[in-house]
Amino acid sequence: MTRKEFVQKWTAELSGEGIKNFPSDFIQLKEFEEIKVPGKTLVIGEEFFGNFEVLTVDGTQVYRAESHPEAKFIIYSNRSNPGSVKIPKDKKQIKPALTGYESYIDGIIKKIDSDYRKNFPGRKENATAVNEIFKMLNLTRY
Repeated sequence: MTRKEFVQKWTAELSGEGIKNFPSDFIQLKEFEEIKVPGKTLVIGEEFFGNFEVLTVDGTQVYRAESHPEAKFIIYSNRSNPGSVKIPKDKKQIKPALTGYESYIDGIIKKIDSDYRKNFPGRKENATAVNEIFKMLNLTRY
């Protein structure tokens, strides 16, 4: 098996079993604020006086989050580029949702890493393979 075949295998496997959606599979949003997003990949920008920029990859500011966890919440929620993102009004709900999602993503990374080490003993490109798989599936982990 080549690394390219390995990446294709894992991409197909994860797509086939269905990747959990954030935030709906990790939190029940009853009261929320909805913000418009441009339908592009988002990243966390600079911190300014405790607030964090949420930017498109070309540097256009989309939102100014009150905290780093809130910025991550927006980015993870934007995975399928929906055009808008719902943020809980009760900011205490953000961290538990992030913890659950990041634990889920870390579990996927561990499975891929373990399988990579079995298929390619002694090779160190496991992080590159994970990054390729995540890029193809539009997944991120901050």
